[in-house]
Amino acid sequence: MHVRLIVFFAACSLSSGPLLGQKDFGKLALGIETSFDFAQYQAGTIPRLIPSILVDVSLGRLWAGVGIGREYYRPYQYYTWTGEIVERLEGGRPTPYYVSTLRAFRPAYWTVPVRLQYRVHRCQCVYAHAGMYFDFFSDSPLERIVFEGAVLRQAPLQQVRRDQLFLLRTRSYELGVGFNLLANDFLRLMARPSIVVSEDPEIYTDGPGRITTARMTFSVQFGFFGKRR
Repeated sequence: MHVRLIVFFAACSLSSGPLLGQKDFGKLALGIETSFDFAQYQAGTIPRLIPSILVDVSLGRLWAGVGIGREYYRPYQYYTWTGEIVERLEGGRPTPYYVSTLRAFRPAYWTVPVRLQYRVHRCQCVYAHAGMYFDFFSDSPLERIVFEGAVLRQAPLQQVRRDQLFLLRTRSYELGVGFNLLANDFLRLMARPSIVVSEDPEIYTDGPGRITTARMTFSVQFGFFGKRR
């Protein structure tokens, strides 16, 4: 399925090559893009939609870019102990249980993508992509109480900091191929299927520490400082 997706975008781009010339697009590009992982090859925590703003500079067919984005993950739940203990009879013997509260929040990271893109086709409508993402944990999402009064056999911590649950910094590596879906001298709409290898941000996990996913990115760019026909 992934191969068919890449072939489809390649066919659309190459078949419309005469219409998608990009030699006059400009020396600077400002863009907005959204990424999502549509296939996961290893167990682990992955983000949902990743919106970003990026600036790219042209060095001929080579483009270098940097930006900033925001990653939100699925809600994460954990228990904290209230300090209260109740006893129940089990097998005729009193057994302590720890009264706890189930809490949840959506982990979030600020992400800084750094990338290189080389436009390989003469119309510059196809490009090879290599990038890195530097992610920094954000403690801003609000927390909510899911359930109060849970009784557990083992006592959780009374207070849990979020940096005890998630890494403060992670990195990801991306390789992909991008295609112009629509382009003129000042605007282009692009799609980019890619493979991403990321550090698993969750600390308490039995996974391998790295997650491999297939990612799709859609972006729109506006070109500046180019020659207009």
